[in-house]
Amino acid sequence: MSGRRPLSRTDLLETAIAAARAGGAMLRERYGNPGRITMKAAGAGPVSEADLASETAILSHLRRTGVPVLSEEAGGPASGRRWIVDPLDGTGNFIRRLPWFGVAVALAADDVVEVGVVYTPMSGEVFAAARGGGTTLNGAPIRVSATAPLAQACVFTSIDRGLCANAARIARFARVAAKVGEMRSPNAALVDMAHVSAGRADAFWEDGLPPWDMAAGSILVEEAGGTVSGLDGAPLALDGRAIVATNGPIHAALIAALRD
Repeated sequence: MSGRRPLSRTDLLETAIAAARAGGAMLRERYGNPGRITMKAAGAGPVSEADLASETAILSHLRRTGVPVLSEEAGGPASGRRWIVDPLDGTGNFIRRLPWFGVAVALAADDVVEVGVVYTPMSGEVFAAARGGGTTLNGAPIRVSATAPLAQACVFTSIDRGLCANAARIARFARVAAKVGEMRSPNAALVDMAHVSAGRADAFWEDGLPPWDMAAGSILVEEAGGTVSGLDGAPLALDGRAIVATNGPIHAALIAALRD
């Protein structure tokens, strides 16, 4: 980018949206035909040729900015200012022809997320936020719900191998489920948080997550008026492996339920 003016936050958000749309176009073309599927090491889940095609399309946009990229499949820097990319959030859903999946692009400086986009290609919805600028859905402002108390809340989390193989996590799930109005498990963390930002659900929590499964969703919820933290209520750390994202009014009660 030498010799060019620095990119404004608006420029960066537009770049993130364009990159997410490019990745989503690859997924939409391959929906129902994901190509070769392999399993990652240490039970980290599947990766398809569609994931890789989406990542390639996204990186072609982001690398023009001169900012380093951390992406789920390609890797990259764990700290500093960098793009953080999930080329296919909800790979298991995508492979099974379930439309609950998306593409996520965020820009963060260490743990401070500056820009975040989640694009769900099958519905054509673009959730986007820049720090201090609010959250939008296809360009229109959105807000989190006003639901309270916790007993009336719809809460998302993921029921996956990581939860089912861990007795403490199973017990925590059961404890929280007994205290909320509804529990749902779409199993796509970033898409789940995007729906929290739009007021369609009231909260999301999960642990065992890498930065690319948290960054974009966290700023969507915050800029829509919600609250985001670690599982213990401390400020979110992108390498902390856990996130609680809520509408705000139920945040303390959900944290308490998770701690019990």
